[in-house]
Amino acid sequence: MTVTLLFLMVPVLHPQAMAQQQTGQQLLKDIDGSELQQVIESYEGQKAVLLNMWATWCGPCIEEFPHIVKLQRKYEDRLQVIFVSADFKRQSAVDFLNKHNVNWTTYFKTGDDQKFIESVSEKWTGAMPFTMILDQEGNLVESWEDKADFSTFESNIKKALKE
Repeated sequence: MTVTLLFLMVPVLHPQAMAQQQTGQQLLKDIDGSELQQVIESYEGQKAVLLNMWATWCGPCIEEFPHIVKLQRKYEDRLQVIFVSADFKRQSAVDFLNKHNVNWTTYFKTGDDQKFIESVSEKWTGAMPFTMILDQEGNLVESWEDKADFSTFESNIKKALKE
């Protein structure tokens, strides 16, 4: 009697690697300007919102990104950070988000650039980074083009949270 053993090779991933693999598919959803407005409005009455337009090819975006991630984690019960990537290559953005352990849904800008810009803010010229902070009721607290430091982000978040 001959017994044949069959070994099945199943890769075992570290939980963090599994999370990154899973989020790569859902981490960066396509969004146009009108859909972005709907996402922002969905937080009214629940959380303040920090909208940040960024790209991996934008040096100032890369410099301020860790500050925003840190603040999202610090105020996660009362603040929702909405990252929108304007990258040309989706994979560049996904890799960058994974590198910074961003584990919430983020977005990838689609559609006509000018229409998108106009739908986001009358004050936004299209320069990046662009940040907009809204209070829990959806009122604009502050918006700016160019990078900001940690204290600028946090002071405006505190205004939005009425602290």
